[in-house]
Amino acid sequence: MQLEIINRELNESIKKVMLPQAIRISCIYLKKFYPNSTFEALYEKIVFKSNTSLSFQKSEIDRIRFIEEEGVVKAELTLNFLGIFGSSSPLPSHYSEMVLDSLDEDMVLYDFLNLFNHHLQKFIYPIWEKHRYYIQYKKDLSDRFSKYALSFLGLHNQNKEHSKLKLQKLISAIGILSMKHKSSGTIKSILKHYLSHNEIEVIQCIPAKYKIPSWQQSSLGSNNITLGSDFLIGESIISKNSKFRVLLKNIKSHEIIDYSILGKKLEEIKSILTFSLNEQFEHEVCLDIKKEEKVSFILGEKNYLGINCWIGDLRDDEQIIMA
Repeated sequence: MQLEIINRELNESIKKVMLPQAIRISCIYLKKFYPNSTFEALYEKIVFKSNTSLSFQKSEIDRIRFIEEEGVVKAELTLNFLGIFGSSSPLPSHYSEMVLDSLDEDMVLYDFLNLFNHHLQKFIYPIWEKHRYYIQYKKDLSDRFSKYALSFLGLHNQNKEHSKLKLQKLISAIGILSMKHKSSGTIKSILKHYLSHNEIEVIQCIPAKYKIPSWQQSSLGSNNITLGSDFLIGESIISKNSKFRVLLKNIKSHEIIDYSILGKKLEEIKSILTFSLNEQFEHEVCLDIKKEEKVSFILGEKNYLGINCWIGDLRDDEQIIMA
């Protein structure tokens, strides 16, 4: 009785949909009978047949019928195209007429030719799906295209469970991630997509202090005293060539912990920057917090002094360098 209800409800509107949609609808209904089966296993339970009518057909699907044979529920899809017989048959019309005659007799010819129709029409959906990544995409990235995309980034064999990178976010940025050299605009685009935060700036040429090794320090009358070549004064040097700052603007009060040492996003930023940059640049993460988002320190609340709450005047905006 349940199959009869499904058949009646589906066939009221099935002629309005295309074949790929009809296949996915069939798999959804089959999933109710086989909840633990994969899509590939459910697809094997679909039987394709051709419509014997010689009249002009206005749709791809003639009907869907769910049947039960020896305790196994299957879906029969009768198509109006790409068949050995019927209105779209490439064979002479008298072959289709022979099939029509067999319907009134033993249906042997009809069933025999449908064996070929089934194996021919079964190829349609895989071909259609092959060029539609949004259809074959799986959350665990086990689909074929995701494996190819991750291979371009050298991440195909990456342990997805223990990886610090969000691989799902990287696939859509495979083009710019594959570039050898990346500008600040490119890094900003990657971070916006990866962090799902639109207000990001990458500030270049941040001053950084570096200690000069003892063997490179100048020793008057001895080592490293050639002007314009290796002569340096002091034990350290200020450089603007190898450091940049990632400025996250308009951070909300509830997001501050996520970008701190207590959260996960700070580690995510470090991981994606390390992966994206071929050159080893030093970087720091800075949070731009509006005065409206600043919270006063209150004992007993989930506030962490020095991270997400303040003591004293809260009337000014503030920038906090987290790392």
